[in-house]
Amino acid sequence: MKWSLCLVFTVCVFQSLNSFGKSFGQEEVIQKYFDILKNESTDFEPTGAVCERVAVRELVAEYPADKYFIKNGIQYDERNMTIGELDVVVFDKATGMVEAVAEVKCWKSFEGARKKAKEQRMRFQTYLNKNIVIYDDEGKKYPKNQFALVRRYFAISQFGGVGQGFDVELPLDFKEMMELRKRLLDCRAFKNCL
Repeated sequence: MKWSLCLVFTVCVFQSLNSFGKSFGQEEVIQKYFDILKNESTDFEPTGAVCERVAVRELVAEYPADKYFIKNGIQYDERNMTIGELDVVVFDKATGMVEAVAEVKCWKSFEGARKKAKEQRMRFQTYLNKNIVIYDDEGKKYPKNQFALVRRYFAISQFGGVGQGFDVELPLDFKEMMELRKRLLDCRAFKNCL
C-alpha cells in the first residue's frame, strides 16, 4: 500500500512539474510571437489570422527569405465572386513560381480542420483549370501559370496536429493561440500597438 501511494504521489508531482515547465516555456513562446506580431497591420479579429501569421514566421526556417517570398492571404475569384483564399503561398524568388501552398487551420476540432483544409486545397486545384483571377490584399495579381508547378501542398495546425493528420504543427496549442490573439487585440484596443 505504501509503495502504491508513493508511486501515485511521485507520478502526480512529476506531471505537475512537467505541466508547469510547459506553461512557463509556452509563456515565453507566446511573448515572443506577441513581440513579433504586435506592430503588424494584420487584422487579428478573425480567429485564424493569428495562426496564419505565426505560420508565416515559422516557415521562414524552411523557406529562407534570401531564396523565397512568403505571402499570406492570396485569394482567387471567378467572375468577380470570391471563390477562396490561400492562407500561405511560398514563391521561389529565382523563378517567380509558387513553390508551396499551405492551408492553416487552428480549430478546436482537428478532424473538422483537416477536412476543411483538404476541401480548400481541392477547390483551388479544381479552379486553377477555370477562368480565375488570383490576387493579394494589396491588389497585386498573379498569373495562373505561377501556380502550375507547385511542389508542395500541405496543411498546418496548432500544436498537436501532426498526430491528428496535419503535415506541420505550430509551437502553440489552440488555447495559447487564442491567448496570443487576445493580447494582440487588447494591445490595439489600448493603443499600445500598431
